[in-house]
Amino acid sequence: MLSKKTMILFLTLILFTINCPSGKEAHSLDGDVQKFEGWAGPPEEVSKKPFDFFYMKKVARASEKAVNKRSGAMMQSTCVDAATTQAKGDLVGKLVGESLTGASGVSDGESTGAVVVREFNGKLKGVNVKECKPKAVATPDVPGSEYTECECVIFVKIPGGRDAIIAKAQEVEKQ
Repeated sequence: MLSKKTMILFLTLILFTINCPSGKEAHSLDGDVQKFEGWAGPPEEVSKKPFDFFYMKKVARASEKAVNKRSGAMMQSTCVDAATTQAKGDLVGKLVGESLTGASGVSDGESTGAVVVREFNGKLKGVNVKECKPKAVATPDVPGSEYTECECVIFVKIPGGRDAIIAKAQEVEKQ
């Protein structure tokens, strides 16, 4: 039989382990979503420099076909695909806009930004999904139906990160 002291120590250790936050929790979608919007490190360790990855959250919906078929797996797949597709259209504008806001050496951020967006739009490759979570209330008889709507964190790698965007903007302004 365990002594009272040993039992209390054991229970305290278990409670501490259960309640102790892990390092990855700060980057979970359940946490502060703002941490996911902007420049950060690679998806496996977002706090690691260099900050060459731009993250953006996107809310999307599953396809009508998936919903009508009542297929949870298809709902998840089409919702994630829709978030990725929609993000591709918004990603460059958002990363350029955020990068040029308050940047020194860029006098006309808005018009310069439009030129930089055009420059990067055709070159953007490797748009990926870091993680997604369902946002809808599940239908009890359809497993996975909570993915009729989802929120995903989408990212892209831009070598040189924010500094590369600012350098391109400064180059555009000199022309």
